[in-house]
Amino acid sequence: MGGPAQPSGGMEYPSLENTAAQHNSPLDYPTEVGLPPPVYPAPGYPPGYYPGPGGVSYDPYRPMKPPGTNGMAIAALVVALVSLFFCAGFVSIVSLVIGFMAMRETKRTGQDGWGLALAGVIVSAIPMVLWALYLVFFVAIFASGWSLV
Repeated sequence: MGGPAQPSGGMEYPSLENTAAQHNSPLDYPTEVGLPPPVYPAPGYPPGYYPGPGGVSYDPYRPMKPPGTNGMAIAALVVALVSLFFCAGFVSIVSLVIGFMAMRETKRTGQDGWGLALAGVIVSAIPMVLWALYLVFFVAIFASGWSLV
């Protein structure tokens, strides 16, 4: 029976560092089963990124971002600018709806164009506010009994 200096009964196990170095594989990977060796990222790459062809890293689990700028975001900005130029308050409602749809779609897909959609929403609000002020002004004049002529 071993004494207090030898709690394992005199039997000493090899250190884990020596065992891993001897087998040249991680401790939890069985080498005698005949499986291929595991693929580990090259040193210096963050977890989940593996060097691809030519040393370019990629994340195999992240979906790809659709290329280009969202078409609805471009349309929202163009329609908003047209409604501002022609002071068409009702056309700016279309631009507002398209802009909010484009903002939601760009956030969902990760596509470029969120800023364009936001600009379309902001610019489309200007003719709507001008039309609202125009209507309030004329309702106030006619309600007070004034005549413009």
